[in-house]
Amino acid sequence: MTEDNSRQHSESSIDGLPQPHGVYPPAQGYSPARSAFEDIRIGDYTRDGTAAVLLFVSFFLPWSATVAITRVGSSALVVLLVLPTLLSLVSLSLPYVARLGMLGPNWNVGQIRVLRLVANGPLIATVVGLVVYDVIRGMFRFSESSSVFTGNGVGAGAWFGLAGALLAAQPRAAEIRIDPRTAPRWLAVVKPLVFVAWGSSVASALVALIYILVSASRYRYYDGPQTFESLIVLFVSSAVPIVVVGVAAVGLARRFASWRLTIAALGIALLAAGLLHSISEGTSVELFHTVTASPYYGITFLIASAAITFIPFGVASVGDGTHPGYVWLAAARNGMLLIAVWSFGVGFSQIAMAATQFGIVPWGDALVLAVLAILFGILAVVGVRSLSLRYSSLDPRPSREVGLGVCVGLLVLMIARLVVQSAMYGEIYYSAWIFDLAMAVLVVLVALALTVSPAVRNLYAGVQLFASATTVTAAVPNLGQPVQRSRRALEAADPRTPAAVLFEIASSSPELRPAIAANPSTYDDLVTWLEALGDPAVDAALDRRAAGQFGLPEPEPEPEPDRVPVPVPAPVPVPVPVPVQPSRRALEAADPRTPAAVLFEIASSSPELRPAIAANPSTYDDLVTWLEALGDPAVDAALDRRDAGQFGLLGPEPEPEPATETFISSGPEARSSGDLVQPSAPRPAVPQFAVPQPNPGYGPTGVPLLPGGFRPAGAGIRVAARFIDFAILAVVSVVGGMISTATLGNGFDFDSYRTSSGLIGLLIGIGSIVYFVWGESAFGVTLGKLALGIGVRSVGGARPALAQSFKRNAFVIPMYFGSAVSALAMLGSGDELVGMLNSMSLGSVASILGSLVTVAISIAIIVSISSAPDVRGFHDRMADAAVVVTRQ
Repeated sequence: MTEDNSRQHSESSIDGLPQPHGVYPPAQGYSPARSAFEDIRIGDYTRDGTAAVLLFVSFFLPWSATVAITRVGSSALVVLLVLPTLLSLVSLSLPYVARLGMLGPNWNVGQIRVLRLVANGPLIATVVGLVVYDVIRGMFRFSESSSVFTGNGVGAGAWFGLAGALLAAQPRAAEIRIDPRTAPRWLAVVKPLVFVAWGSSVASALVALIYILVSASRYRYYDGPQTFESLIVLFVSSAVPIVVVGVAAVGLARRFASWRLTIAALGIALLAAGLLHSISEGTSVELFHTVTASPYYGITFLIASAAITFIPFGVASVGDGTHPGYVWLAAARNGMLLIAVWSFGVGFSQIAMAATQFGIVPWGDALVLAVLAILFGILAVVGVRSLSLRYSSLDPRPSREVGLGVCVGLLVLMIARLVVQSAMYGEIYYSAWIFDLAMAVLVVLVALALTVSPAVRNLYAGVQLFASATTVTAAVPNLGQPVQRSRRALEAADPRTPAAVLFEIASSSPELRPAIAANPSTYDDLVTWLEALGDPAVDAALDRRAAGQFGLPEPEPEPEPDRVPVPVPAPVPVPVPVPVQPSRRALEAADPRTPAAVLFEIASSSPELRPAIAANPSTYDDLVTWLEALGDPAVDAALDRRDAGQFGLLGPEPEPEPATETFISSGPEARSSGDLVQPSAPRPAVPQFAVPQPNPGYGPTGVPLLPGGFRPAGAGIRVAARFIDFAILAVVSVVGGMISTATLGNGFDFDSYRTSSGLIGLLIGIGSIVYFVWGESAFGVTLGKLALGIGVRSVGGARPALAQSFKRNAFVIPMYFGSAVSALAMLGSGDELVGMLNSMSLGSVASILGSLVTVAISIAIIVSISSAPDVRGFHDRMADAAVVVTRQ
């Protein structure tokens, strides 16, 4: 998503100019100060915020089976985790600190990139050290005198910390624009990391195999048949991660664009599963040295590769002209494939456990779990097929409705399996492993890709979900009349037409398919689909395409009947002036589709184009008022024609011919009187009143009006509306606290209180942020603003976009994010009362600090609103938005 940073904010008193979009135009010769952060895109802010959240959450999750900040462990190890994490958090501020000049005047992008890598290196090295320590320590179980059975593993805290550090270390979009070579270098690491994950799963299986053989020989644990049964179970269960990760590795090697998105979704699913597992089971650790209970997937390496895939501007979504929506559909299909492979693998492993009776549960329960897993696999295969392109159909796009139905079925079955498995395992064993939860989350992400992804929505533009038809019947041209080439026909033959438009034309206009087949820019998938239609005209165009001839042949003109030649006098040669092609800015000034912000910028910087803007029917009223006050004769003439309902500039008048009287026609018949036409002064269509307008474009209070006639709301009513919102959320928090307190009961069940209080606090903290950001974007109001009759609008008068709303409400995030951190501390405190009290104190500190930051920023915002002549705070200006009065 690109941002428009062309509008610069300046003082409101410059030359008394009007304020379109809440911004006054600068005076001539004035160069407004540029923002230090104008080159930073919203994606960079999002990436920094996500990295900060991941790093904060890692504090409250286990890093291994024995080390966690909120649990008992070595204090030295805790310090080794805290310091690198804090260093990674500090590295997020480097680009902003450098732009503010706090690093001196000689910094450059390369230095910031190196500093960020150095700052995040210790945390990445710490996680790598945990992986190596887990492998080495587990090797001691081969010693006869050692009591070690396995290593300490790597937990969800390390996964969150590693993902946050890699996001923090990545180059930002603003830096990649300067040095594009950095992104491919980062992305080149994705494939090796996935192959390392696959290799580690193979190594874990081999080490487990050797351990079983050594133990059987050394300690006589099993007789021959029992050893053989354990080897069968080991082989089948270890094959699941080897095949699943292997499919992902091969997919990346063959089709990187779509599998890159799939790996990113898998990483998100694994992080969510690690968080959920930590909350429900108390720990989430993957062990390299295992026997059969939980095979090794190399989750640490998968999450690292997923974090790198989020680098901006890495590679284009497509490299062959394919519509990006097809890439997202392929990624969703890949996700379904992973679910199918994992489901069948889990089903076969449960069957092996039931056959050998070498499992955690009795063989009957194992068969039930196997049947459920195989049902997952069958349904996932249906999902893969439903998301494949339909080359034999008139519309090759797959049905999203079928894919969403498969997702719903998978999610219901997976939840049922988790419930059944929890009842079978009881309290002795974990009721779910990491990948059990990750696959359920991956189903949700596939459904979101089919419905929310902008590329997929663009691909299915005009086709509503759950509609009865997916194609539009093409209009039949009128017979017996000359058919002019329509806009769609021109687009079908134009090599510059985007792939999405070519696809839509091919789907809805069969008569234009030959033109699309002859278009050199038609992408390969669409050509394949056209070949399967069997249309003779399309086949002829494809044959010419195969021969290297593009474009349809011109139709032969019909023979005209013989005509008697009419003698024509020789024309007198006259000089013909060369027409001057208008510039792009001139075309924009006269185009009714030009946005108001661009019209304002042209009027401010190009005086010669002001008449064209005055004649543009889309010029908004405040800019028209400002143009009237200029006193430019050419502008005034255009405004007079505008008042008379005539838009657009007049063409240049022809040179007067000597001794020639000009007559005009008033209608279909020429005027017969022969009177000369006398020029008359232009007259406005409405009476003009001599009312002085000292401040054109201003409302009754002297505040400039926004496009659409909106009057900005004052500081007092805005503070009152925000106070109402805070009060509503405070009441919700009190109710949530009462609910969590009620879970204590008479027996003072601290574990229930810990879980309920943490979950409710987390939902309220995140929900409060969503309340402000999404509420203003979706409805333009919150409950407080709705009660007082005000709302939020973008500078163009529409509801703000989600990015604009996020910028406006960013100052409330520290307070509610502190509450969410406090809730996470409660969830990660463990069952002991002492640990819970310590976590509550840590969480309270985070909540108080966040609230203080929000209060301080709120005071600064109130001051900026009160001192601004247009009643807009610095957060409004940053978001190109304003709070306006919606109800008088």
